[in-house]
Amino acid sequence: MRPREHVVYGAVGAAALYPALGAGSLLFWAASVAIDLDHYLDYIWHNRFTDFSFKGMFEYHRLINRKWHSPEFLNVELFHTVEFIVPLFVAAYFTGSAPLFAVCLGLVFHILLDLVSLFKNGIGTARAHSLPEYFIRKKMLEARGLDPAGLYTEAARMTREGFCRDGR
Repeated sequence: MRPREHVVYGAVGAAALYPALGAGSLLFWAASVAIDLDHYLDYIWHNRFTDFSFKGMFEYHRLINRKWHSPEFLNVELFHTVEFIVPLFVAAYFTGSAPLFAVCLGLVFHILLDLVSLFKNGIGTARAHSLPEYFIRKKMLEARGLDPAGLYTEAARMTREGFCRDGR
């Protein structure tokens, strides 16, 4: 989904949950949007920490999205993984922290929206939801002669070299 859609849907979700969460609904909304900061980290990583621009990040992901239906496409985003969400939920549960619980709800809400979008676009299995799943699937793709990391390396190279919407 696009950031704007997450902002809008997150606001609608936060408004709907306001009676239950109160001011925590703002944390719900913020978490449902901020979780996508891992896309920025992904961009920085694949550009070897040479470009920190948001414009570059959006262009990089636009190029990646064009490869969604490639057989080697495989995605993982750190903040979207079970390894990130579950410890937060456990901490919220054992501390009884309503704010942390609101954050967890926002993250899960975002991930559910992403899943709907992924399936709607015919790429429901393109994202790994845990790090072990990612590395297992990556190894399986590589065993078939496919290079999932190559898509990201190529998009990073194209972004660094100034490829843009007009096809340069």
